Amino acid sequence: LHNGKGGSWKYTIGLVGKPSAGKSTFFNAATAFARQRGGDEVNEDGVAIGGASMAPHPFTTIDPNIGCCLIPAPDGSCPEDDLRKSGSDSGAGAGSWKDAFGSIATTHGRDSYGRRLIPVMLKDVAGLVPGAYQGRGRGNKFLDDLTDADVLIHVLDSSGTADSEGNKLVVDVVGDDGEDAVGSHPIDDLGWIFNELIQWVYFNLKTKWDTVARKGRAKLAGMLSGYKQSMSFVWDVLVEFEKYMYQKQGRDNALDHLETWDEGDLYMLVSAFLSARFPVGLALNKYDIPSAKKFCEEIIQALPIHGAHSGTTMSAHEEMKYVRQNIYSVLGGDLGKAKIDIKSVSPPHGVWNCLQSAIKLREPILVFPVVDMETFEPLPGLNELAINNFSLPNAGMISCLEAAGGAAPTLWNRERVAYSHVNCSNDEQLRDVLILKQGSTVEDVFSSLKGMGALSGEFVRAEAAGKIGDKPNLVKKDEKLGRHNRIIKIMTTKRREWQKKL
Repeated sequence: LHNGKGGSWKYTIGLVGKPSAGKSTFFNAATAFARQRGGDEVNEDGVAIGGASMAPHPFTTIDPNIGCCLIPAPDGSCPEDDLRKSGSDSGAGAGSWKDAFGSIATTHGRDSYGRRLIPVMLKDVAGLVPGAYQGRGRGNKFLDDLTDADVLIHVLDSSGTADSEGNKLVVDVVGDDGEDAVGSHPIDDLGWIFNELIQWVYFNLKTKWDTVARKGRAKLAGMLSGYKQSMSFVWDVLVEFEKYMYQKQGRDNALDHLETWDEGDLYMLVSAFLSARFPVGLALNKYDIPSAKKFCEEIIQALPIHGAHSGTTMSAHEEMKYVRQNIYSVLGGDLGKAKIDIKSVSPPHGVWNCLQSAIKLREPILVFPVVDMETFEPLPGLNELAINNFSLPNAGMISCLEAAGGAAPTLWNRERVAYSHVNCSNDEQLRDVLILKQGSTVEDVFSSLKGMGALSGEFVRAEAAGKIGDKPNLVKKDEKLGRHNRIIKIMTTKRREWQKKL
């Protein structure tokens, strides 16, 4: 399913889960405590370092925390990925991928596996409790906060040591097999939370069903598009569901006979719509608790289940401590003194891998604009964004990346502790990347670059290639983008100052 109209994609991932599952801890590890809106996390010395508030009790988060996180680009989506794979088979921390990349640059750095990091918005909402669609807990406010998310990560307490409302239960002994855990089973949590989402949309439709049934499929499509999705996306879902109704129940043109639908039909449609609208990846959190291992194995074997398609085990708390300690080291002074043994906690590999698995559920098109198809030099018109964009990682996250064996953004100047073009070469290959919706065309790239001030004038022609070393080919304005034409040069009628010098 496509999003409909192409163009730039302000990709957003929503974090859901019951209270105290670790959503805000995951958020802080992913964003390096750099939220754009939300609370201020305070350390044990009473110093505010930013980030989402974290505490071992329900509803620590009330209003959503919103911040920019870094995600490893989906495997194979970047032109240099072939070099990374051929240059290194030894995993995280290996130096050979750094040698293989040479002068290939990045705006946001690389993780310890050499994967290019791309910026995505992350939204941490209040914990969900049973009956939220009826107003319990944060109720519909929580659900409304999710409507701008493109995919969801369900942060699941995989230890089974808390009830459905996040209240910690006293457990004398929890065996490795999880048999003594007395909280809710993580699979049960997964089921009722996805059902809350279904009930939310289901009851919104049911209360107006008489009007919907009378006005027909157009009214139904209009209501579903209200969940911040394009009409073309909604129609794709409806057409597929109508085919299903015919194949499984022999009901031809079911959308033309909405007056014959019962509650079960409506429930199935809503379930199908939400599975497409909000694909879910699982953060199997608290894996460091002994009871979690068995539960995680059961969940991973059961996938896909309750709207979830992938699962990543982690201890968000341990990974958050690694990120926080690197922030302390950058701040210096008393905060720079070791609060924990950095070797005793893990880099945020689990968080990064979970984020990557989520974005792959609705994968964007990555496009690499260049000024020259031989040298792959970046557009000078993007130089300012490469050092001043709000999404660039802060010093704490850069410290974390480097400590974990990754690489800082190309334009990060360690001496100045800031982004700068000083002492940087002018031939940073494939530095910039555009995040576009599926179905985007060459014209969408032109429009995006023009809107960013990188190009001006009218479109003349463009040439593109898919891999480093490929011969570029001319491409038309209406040609759809993919991995075969992701490196692109666009020529226009009106040259900006930097173009006049070429």
